[in-house]
Amino acid sequence: MTSPENVLVHEIIGLDAKIVESTDPTLEGVSGSIVFETKNMISIRSDLDSSVKQIAKRAAKKIEIKTHFGVCFISGSSLIGRPEDRISRLNN
Repeated sequence: MTSPENVLVHEIIGLDAKIVESTDPTLEGVSGSIVFETKNMISIRSDLDSSVKQIAKRAAKKIEIKTHFGVCFISGSSLIGRPEDRISRLNN
């Protein structure tokens, strides 16, 4: 189960996220559910209008991710890489 301590070694699609700090000020405050992840981008479906925002992982300096056990804050740069490679790299 995904907890704040091990969120990087689990799938993040489906978790609620909010961009707290970003190099692009228009992205700050974007919140919703993570619906897709690539090597360098995450897609968040907004809670307000169901639009999907694509956010560069490098641009997101601080992301708040809500899990079943609490909230954690991670850097977007810690997510860089293909999701399947990140999960296997951090598990070993």
